[in-house]
Amino acid sequence: MSDQLKRNIGLRVKAARTQKGLTQPQLAEAIDKAFETISNIERGKTAPNFSTLADIAAVLGLPMREFFDVDEADVSDARQRLLMQVNAMISDMDDRHLNLLLKLGQVLQEDQGKLP
Repeated sequence: MSDQLKRNIGLRVKAARTQKGLTQPQLAEAIDKAFETISNIERGKTAPNFSTLADIAAVLGLPMREFFDVDEADVSDARQRLLMQVNAMISDMDDRHLNLLLKLGQVLQEDQGKLP
């Protein structure tokens, strides 16, 4: 696994964990791993195996694909948190609200092209 992919997965785990209000030790306890394991994953030092990532995803209430959905090669920690917040928000919306959000997003996207 590439170093960049390990870093991106780690950033996604950290963003999702903090969004859920969990500490590293709390997440580690929930998946029956050492707290250092979570720390190493979040810092991109080690990559979780699929079983560990599945456990993390279950505790955080996310599909595993959320940890791999990275379009950009280098995404900041702050951007990861924002993306996770948006994903969490839209996952709870009904179709009517999703359509409204899509229209709002289109307006914002058009406006972004007009900014200096």
